[in-house]
Amino acid sequence: MTKICTSDRLSSNRSENSLLNLTKKFLKLLRSSKDKSIDINMAAAHLNVQKRRVYDIINVLEGLGLLGKWSVNCSKWIGGDIDNHIASDSDNKENINSEEEKNISKEERTLDCQIEELNREINILSQSEKNLENAYVTFSDLQSIPSLRNKLIFSIKAPSDTVLEVPKYEKGSYKLNLSAESGNIMVYYVSDEQLN
Repeated sequence: MTKICTSDRLSSNRSENSLLNLTKKFLKLLRSSKDKSIDINMAAAHLNVQKRRVYDIINVLEGLGLLGKWSVNCSKWIGGDIDNHIASDSDNKENINSEEEKNISKEERTLDCQIEELNREINILSQSEKNLENAYVTFSDLQSIPSLRNKLIFSIKAPSDTVLEVPKYEKGSYKLNLSAESGNIMVYYVSDEQLN
């Protein structure tokens, strides 16, 4: 089942009624008229918006010198070839890319939700007493790790509030500091030789 957030529906509706999209629709409507003139009331009804939104578009186009007042409720295109101002194929490609971006964003949100759910489940597993009883490695587990062969190996059993510090020293010299406030820290020498 797909969950649709209210904000997703609102943003979709907003983008359809954005000033840019309404202006493109307005210009197409204007282009389809015989004398490139348009009645404001008819445009508002056709675009299914309030008249003030049409006035916003008209005011911008008049300010750019592309539209002129023809009468009280009528405006006429005076900006040359109207097709130069209507969405071209590159604009359509941008819209397609925008759709791809929306799909990618949706997938990212889905993945984020899945990661969050996995992290919650890992926390539940790691806090279970039954799982903690079995949270250990054996000597043979350590010996089976190729990168640990012929290395000096120590095992540490410590409380969860343990702080581990490894200060930098000259090459070949190492020091490890462990501190905890809630219990004892146990350090075991495992081996630096392979099992035969």
